[in-house]
Amino acid sequence: MSFGTHILRRASRSLLEDIYLHSMATGVIAAALLLMGVFLSIQYNLHRMVRSWTRDVHVSAYFQPDVPEQRRFAIRERLSRDPRVAAVTYISEEEAQDWLIERVEGVAVALAELGPGVLPASLEITLRDGEVAPPGSFADLLPPDEFTDVDMGQDWVARFNEFLNTLRLLSAIMGILVLFTALFVVTNTVNLVVYARREEIEIEKLVGASSSFIISPFVVEGLVQGVFGALLAVGGLWGLHAVLVSRLESALQLGVGADIAVLPWPWLGGLVALGVTLGVGASTVAVLRFLSRAP
Repeated sequence: MSFGTHILRRASRSLLEDIYLHSMATGVIAAALLLMGVFLSIQYNLHRMVRSWTRDVHVSAYFQPDVPEQRRFAIRERLSRDPRVAAVTYISEEEAQDWLIERVEGVAVALAELGPGVLPASLEITLRDGEVAPPGSFADLLPPDEFTDVDMGQDWVARFNEFLNTLRLLSAIMGILVLFTALFVVTNTVNLVVYARREEIEIEKLVGASSSFIISPFVVEGLVQGVFGALLAVGGLWGLHAVLVSRLESALQLGVGADIAVLPWPWLGGLVALGVTLGVGASTVAVLRFLSRAP
């Protein structure tokens, strides 16, 4: 019998004989990778949102109430000729109120009590791709005496990006803790499998079997555990995505399915590789620990 055939036959027999322990190890790997996948999915989608907001930069300029409408249109025309600007839209007081009433239930009564002119007219300025809106970027085109406020959309995007960087750091720390916990649990689970086969291992050592000959079947078993655990985690991510997106659409009555994406295939492939590493590493550590203590 060749060396490779022995490894595969011994690993297959162990997987069938100790199916409960191997299933438990596979489940631990799947749970750890699923948790990692959820963290990565959240970060991936938040990063996509920030990139989208960064590309689609808006500047909102709110007129003083006493600025004549003709003057407002003249400022709009001047802005539209600026090479940094992709489009300029004028929003009247009435259009602003209609927009708010359409989206906020019950606000119409409050607006009626406050009277006309509560919401100012504004210019919604869309910048071209790659442009940014630093403070004072439109000072020459937006006279301060004709506007109550100019909201640069980049400000809060930058603050959100800082929060996202902090979230990445926390997720990395949590991910490392999860992986070490999974490695510990899987290693101790494999220890039970190794202990159940201690007599066989001791006999192999007595007859002069090499360490690679003894360890190799356990490495194959860890490989199988890692692959199946990773596939379960990937399937769980797809299932969570389908369920959560449908629930969000139902609760918010919004078409968010196109905005929330599953992790791309290279990332999912990385999860599978991580599962294999976890399974093989845990099995190798468990067997080496036993061999170091065995007589």
